[in-house]
Amino acid sequence: IDTAGMEDASERVVPDPHSWGLPYAYFAVGDKTGCSADHFKNMRLVFNLAFCGNVSGNRFTRECPALAEKFNVTNDNGVHDPVLTCNAYIESDPKALEEAYWKIKGVYVYERELEKPNHEDVEES
Repeated sequence: IDTAGMEDASERVVPDPHSWGLPYAYFAVGDKTGCSADHFKNMRLVFNLAFCGNVSGNRFTRECPALAEKFNVTNDNGVHDPVLTCNAYIESDPKALEEAYWKIKGVYVYERELEKPNHEDVEES
């Protein structure tokens, strides 16, 4: 990582796992866990374009106002729904989105190191 040697920590792309909150889930994997690690192989990173997800769909109305007006969809309460409107636009011409291209500057994959218990700190009962 080009930024790892920068003096100003705010400029570095070096995560501090100790500053992370609790994970949404933890899956014990390995010996004596009931979940062997042998099925975790040939894994892939997937880029989900999510054209109309919670983030991008909510921006559709603001960034494409003419299209949002043309494909306007309201929810059950009669209120404009930006995600449903974005979905209506996508469904109107799916061939226009058969192929998508984008340039990726970088991908960072982090993993927390396994912390082994210090056996000196464990009291025997």
